[in-house]
Amino acid sequence: MTPTIHGLSLAAVRLSDVDLGLIHILDEAEIIRANTFRFPALRDRFVAGRIALRLHISAITGDNPGALKATYFCPSCSNRSDHGHGIPQYQLPSYTGSLHVSLSRYGNWCLLGASLDENIADVGLDIENGAAADFAGFQFVAMTANERRQLRKLPPASRTTFQTRLWVRKEAVLKALGTGMATTPSLLDVSGSTPIGLGRPEQELWNIEDLGPAEVGLPEDFAASVAIRQHHRGKSD
Repeated sequence: MTPTIHGLSLAAVRLSDVDLGLIHILDEAEIIRANTFRFPALRDRFVAGRIALRLHISAITGDNPGALKATYFCPSCSNRSDHGHGIPQYQLPSYTGSLHVSLSRYGNWCLLGASLDENIADVGLDIENGAAADFAGFQFVAMTANERRQLRKLPPASRTTFQTRLWVRKEAVLKALGTGMATTPSLLDVSGSTPIGLGRPEQELWNIEDLGPAEVGLPEDFAASVAIRQHHRGKSD
């Protein structure tokens, strides 16, 4: 059964299980992006993720997966294009409303999310191996002062898990924003259920939630998070 959280339908996919022979369902924009990868293994992972995402969207909407049109939107420069950078989006043949999607890859795994919920303004997913943030200097590169204080209160055996959980939360928020590392991670506090440090008035509209690996079908040593920003009540962006 596909889990759903806050109107977002989720699916965990083993990338090596995806039939790359379905590459014909991708459109020109996605093929162009795929061909920017220097190494075949990375290209195949990208292609597998986009095939899986199209199939996931198709399962939700009933649209032919090859009939979806890929577009990209960058909130920083307000650029929307077929071959640009930014947040991947899809136009549906059968639906004129907003389709929100996100995907995150780590190794041979991918977590996908898609939603037709009109209350959702932005969504981001991130997955990592549980030891992804276990390296020297992580605290000063990626953590706020408040997060470092919380880390010091924990027993040493729990600190790596805490750091990785913070990192996937930050990545999920940054993916939802579409800014990537243009937003400095060490200024973004995600120790609570809403992000602090975005410099925006709609902090209360955000929700960050950790996803249990078993809950979404990922290996047990993974960490996963979702960040969702709701529209202002009675308004749309």
